[in-house]
Amino acid sequence: MLGRKYVFETKSTRFRRLFLSGVFILFLSGGVIISFISYIPIFAKMQKEKAAGAFFQKSPDAIAVFTGDKGRIGHALDLIQKNPSAKLFISGVYATNSFKTLVDKQVDIQNKLEVLESLNVQVDLDYESRNTFENVRETVQFLAQNKQFNKVLIISSDYHILRISMIFSHFITSSKPEFYYDSVINTYSTWDDVRKLLKESVKYVRALFLLKVLDRDYVQEEDY
Repeated sequence: MLGRKYVFETKSTRFRRLFLSGVFILFLSGGVIISFISYIPIFAKMQKEKAAGAFFQKSPDAIAVFTGDKGRIGHALDLIQKNPSAKLFISGVYATNSFKTLVDKQVDIQNKLEVLESLNVQVDLDYESRNTFENVRETVQFLAQNKQFNKVLIISSDYHILRISMIFSHFITSSKPEFYYDSVINTYSTWDDVRKLLKESVKYVRALFLLKVLDRDYVQEEDY
């Protein structure tokens, strides 16, 4: 009959075992975090390709752009020129701005104003939003008032798309309207762009926890 087998561990071997386990967990956690951060712009790129395929030969019913970083409005105006039948919704506009003054303040898109006016593009402005959650809330209200819009294209920066889509999925569970996402692509060649990505990953986890785990209906944020 076999008796119990005991393994005795010295202090040095125990320390080594715990140290190696700690290093393994640290590297594993670091790998998971890096993979998640890397996935944020990859997700945006996949959504961009999906939107390009969906609107290759037809236009979205509405294009909603969330203000907050460079290039977003310019990218939305490029798309609205190609899809003049779509209604443009700009979320997060300061109270002192009209559509004209908003465009005039951005040198790179000033020349597009006359083209848009000639196309008779319909533009709605949201003056209430001051963060991403409010962008989504106001967009949902805008769509509730325009139930004829079945396909909606959301525009923001690439690092922002994953969190936007998660917040939309929390508040809209029906199949209509269909949401598509396009974005301003960052190269992440500067520390400022990398910093935005790192900051966004923290915001995503926080918003996910508050909305999905704690089931809170409001997430207060410092900025976009």
